[in-house]
Amino acid sequence: MDGRDLIKRLRATRLSFFLVLTWTSSLLWGQTQDYPVNLDVLLQQRQYIELEHSLLSTASGLPPLSRAYFQGVLANRINHVQKSFFLLEPLIPSLLVINPLRAEIALCTLADNYAKSFRYAKAARFYLQADRLAEQQEKTSECRAAKEASRWSLLSNAPRQTVATTGAFTIPGKRDSFGLFQVPVTSGNYSGSWIVDSGANLSVVSQSVANKLGLETSTGSDTAQGIAGLFVSVRTAVIPEIRLGPALLRNVAVLVVDDSELSFSKLDYRIEGCLGLPVLAALDKVTFYRDGRIDFSPYKVPSNKTSSHNFFLDTFTPLIVADFGSGKQLFTLDTGSMGTILSAQFYKESRGIIYVGEQVGLELLGAGGTLMFPARQISSLTVEFGGTCTSIKDISVLTGATRLPDEFYGNVGEDALSSFSSFTLDFHAMDFRVNGGNPDACTDRVTN
Repeated sequence: MDGRDLIKRLRATRLSFFLVLTWTSSLLWGQTQDYPVNLDVLLQQRQYIELEHSLLSTASGLPPLSRAYFQGVLANRINHVQKSFFLLEPLIPSLLVINPLRAEIALCTLADNYAKSFRYAKAARFYLQADRLAEQQEKTSECRAAKEASRWSLLSNAPRQTVATTGAFTIPGKRDSFGLFQVPVTSGNYSGSWIVDSGANLSVVSQSVANKLGLETSTGSDTAQGIAGLFVSVRTAVIPEIRLGPALLRNVAVLVVDDSELSFSKLDYRIEGCLGLPVLAALDKVTFYRDGRIDFSPYKVPSNKTSSHNFFLDTFTPLIVADFGSGKQLFTLDTGSMGTILSAQFYKESRGIIYVGEQVGLELLGAGGTLMFPARQISSLTVEFGGTCTSIKDISVLTGATRLPDEFYGNVGEDALSSFSSFTLDFHAMDFRVNGGNPDACTDRVTN
């Protein structure tokens, strides 16, 4: 039985690994509105499309402190880390006095900026400040600051990651039996083939690979949440050098997990390691081709884009704007996931679209084990994203909640992405683009 047959049998399987658990509080902040649109609520509900649109149209009418606050947080979500630092750091003393709730979010955002800048010790300290502030207000931290501080403290002594390359380059990668992208990497005497996984908050290696690399793992351990919502024990380490084609990556922080967590006997499949989001983002622009090639285009030309974006980062989780028939919504994007799975939130708000479909048990397999969830299997849905449309077959739609903290409206995986001749993640301009597809599918949807 080949990989595709197994996918059909299992309904959906996703392989991805997470370190940073983003906040999921359902509490609304009791803020005074600065404008008829309550920007605090949009931010709390992580409605980044609407938040950006509202700020583009109303920023000039906001009080200066509020304008800088919202623009600084949004700058973080569109990966403009230095701009976010510039706008938010001067606000902290004032926010601590007049608006502690916003102060906590600003501290959480600055902590995330430091993590994205590979200054892990500072990230841990700012998360601790956010946690103390939440305790003073006798409330739960909106960003689970204590947990985040504990995690990033495991890397407190790690040097900053750097990338050295002479310019754009292409890696002759391959698509494995499950359609996932794998690329050759080398480090000292080690050579292997690793998955390119945008859904991995940090790069991941198995314990046996860590041993081959001679890595010194952290004395402390923590947990990461696998796709099935189950927790995996992890340690951290830093790989001094990794070669990815002509690029030299130094001081790459990784999660180290037991080999058993990356071995799937049911699928006869094993993972040695994966390159996660921090590596991809550091290379600025990544284009995946259907035949397995991957282009990396590092550049440092400032982005002049001022219009709305279709690509966001929620801490270390990439989000794209897509329309499955209910208007523009945010979906996680995971190149380490075989299937596209729409969330229970999508099901709840889109009953007009999901009016047919077989009721199934959806088996999610990943690090941590396997769980079964109720879902509907939809034979085909048309999606518009990245500038064009396509029809995706055999879409799974969850009908009940899972243990996953950050579902948004679903996850876009390999089955949707492989519909195109190529797709591009531009972490500099924060733009998601595809080539190929079927533009007529959008017209057909409107006509029907």
